[in-house]
Amino acid sequence: MRTILFPGFSPKNKAWAEEIQRGLLPTHPTTVIKWLHWETGAPRENWVEEEAQKLGGVIQGEPFNIIAKSIGTVVSMLVLKANPKLINKIILCGIPMRDLLEEDKRCYKALIDFSPQKLLCVQNENDNHGSYEEIVLLLHSLNPDIKIVSKPRADHEYPYIELFLEFLNT
Repeated sequence: MRTILFPGFSPKNKAWAEEIQRGLLPTHPTTVIKWLHWETGAPRENWVEEEAQKLGGVIQGEPFNIIAKSIGTVVSMLVLKANPKLINKIILCGIPMRDLLEEDKRCYKALIDFSPQKLLCVQNENDNHGSYEEIVLLLHSLNPDIKIVSKPRADHEYPYIELFLEFLNT
């Protein structure tokens, strides 16, 4: 089953996505989503929605897994809302709580009907874009059974390939 990687906003997240892709191959075929604004230098006003809609051409009606980091978690929630029956498992990393508008936070309501056994959230304890405690408040308000793993870091880096593989392989 294919895994789709939704990276964070900054172009430096391309390196993160490619590193995760290398760690997942060859057992997990993986597609890295590259945001258009990485090439143009500036995002369009509704770029998150546009990127989520473009995914229809990538998934082609086949079940898939998602690994998303930072703003990629918002895009993945729009994809989940549009394709709930096609998504096998989701890993969310570094939800950027402090950078989100209220409308963005509402996107996570797509998780209400998604099985918590098929969802893993990883949040660095003191991520500068959103702490572990902030993410617990958000996600457990939707479903208290969502598993949220805290990692002892104070940055927005998520190099947890082994954890991702363990979750995808169960």
